[in-house]
Amino acid sequence: MNIITIFLTISAALLTGTLSADAPNWLGIYNVDDSCNQAECCCLSEQTTISKAENSQLLVTANVAGVPCQQQLNGSTTISVLLPIPQDKSGFQITTDFLGTYNRFTLSADSQYIAHVNLQSPRCSAMARRVVSNWLGTFNVDDSCNQVECCCLSEQATISKLSDTQLLVTTRVAGETCKAQLNGSTTIEVPIPIPQDKNGFQITTNFLGTNNRFTLTYDNQYVANVNLQHPICSGMGRRSS
Repeated sequence: MNIITIFLTISAALLTGTLSADAPNWLGIYNVDDSCNQAECCCLSEQTTISKAENSQLLVTANVAGVPCQQQLNGSTTISVLLPIPQDKSGFQITTDFLGTYNRFTLSADSQYIAHVNLQSPRCSAMARRVVSNWLGTFNVDDSCNQVECCCLSEQATISKLSDTQLLVTTRVAGETCKAQLNGSTTIEVPIPIPQDKNGFQITTNFLGTNNRFTLTYDNQYVANVNLQHPICSGMGRRSS
């Protein structure tokens, strides 16, 4: 697919926002492209998070980069800006003041892209694409979990989809407490709810009898497991497939 085809596809999605049967969903995490000119503009950079501040406002939290940022934001590299909840184009568009200039933000019909046009300084415009969590796959587990005191996930863990509401964690285990805890089994299969926290990148749930928090990195490459009752039983998994 060439650049022109990609551009036309995204443009069509943006222009048909009002025809979408789905309600607009601005909330989430977005990767920002590098089309904003940092030599002349204070640009949104890397990642932007949009959350709901209240019934009438959204909160845009973002990294910023660019020569003018030093003066414009007193050297800050992050911003938190309130915006009215969009009402134009059936909720898919808003034109508003943003960081001192007039800007138009347009959400694509599938809620996957945001086109940002700076109406006063077009070279300060950009595009952002939604970051989507993908828990499914196989992860190599590190050795940070203390096997002397814990029954630890070991070697590799595979996460698959069990149903529309559950994932299935299949993994080897190792540690002094596994024999009593699992009747000597060296493998487990544990269903967990599909994560909903942090826009689908985190879940806190019971896992092997203790309360655990699992966090997927935004690049979908790592899962951090924090055992909230026994921190020495925590570990990290890195995607292998």
